[in-house]
Amino acid sequence: MGGEAVTLVLPVYEVDGWAGNTIDPDGVEWWVTKEDGWSGGPGVRLELSDRPQRDGGFDAPSFRSARVITLEGTAIAPDGPARERAKDRLAALLADGSRLTPLVVAERTVRRSAQVRLSSAIKIVDTTPVSFDWSVQVTAPDPLRYGDRHQLTCGLPRPGPGVVFPVRFPVRFGDPSDGRLVLVNQGTATAWPLWTITGPCVRPVLRNTATGDRLEFSLSLVEGDELTVDTAARTVTYNQASRRAALVPGSRWFGLKPGATTVTFGAFDETASATLTASWHDAWI
Repeated sequence: MGGEAVTLVLPVYEVDGWAGNTIDPDGVEWWVTKEDGWSGGPGVRLELSDRPQRDGGFDAPSFRSARVITLEGTAIAPDGPARERAKDRLAALLADGSRLTPLVVAERTVRRSAQVRLSSAIKIVDTTPVSFDWSVQVTAPDPLRYGDRHQLTCGLPRPGPGVVFPVRFPVRFGDPSDGRLVLVNQGTATAWPLWTITGPCVRPVLRNTATGDRLEFSLSLVEGDELTVDTAARTVTYNQASRRAALVPGSRWFGLKPGATTVTFGAFDETASATLTASWHDAWI
């Protein structure tokens, strides 16, 4: 649907060029009257096994299921032909089942998204000559809802410039570049950042100061080399080639819990001019 949509009420649901709770450029009002699966949490997968000849079961971790989102509502068109065009557009929603598409929800205080695909037939039922009821169901394999993208960069720690002679009071020793990032996740679930280290440096290492967890790599990066660490996918890419084997034993994947996480950046030679860039999204369950 080309052009600008006019908001009727919040939240606004946008996916694949369609938007609920808006008036589209053809003058059709898309009212969402029922939502299930977005505001609440996703399902829980609990895989307990029964204790033989005893009450209860053996404990096991639980996991979140894929997020299934159902939107239902009413479409009101300015005339009969506009209603028919609206039905055709809705029926073609998310027609490409080979890829995920962002569902973006503009709520009163935040704008969040999830990657979805169509998971059930779109339902359309005529109600009047200019209106119809509709239902759309989509599924997000990743059950988290993501907010804005954030990005921060730092260099390796460097000492301050020291004392400049002749000495003048008060003495100022200079501020070091401390090689640390404070990453804030404003959501309610652990966010998994994308780290990018740009050379030159030898044996770079990232440390979570709160937990002591670290990611260390037995690599030497020259100027222009790029090491990309995707903590969500658990991949390590060096100049576009997989190098997960470069992880030093004892390394441990860590994410960003809700709130602030301080991460330090180091290397064998901390006089190098390498940089660390963190990219992440606020995450909600």
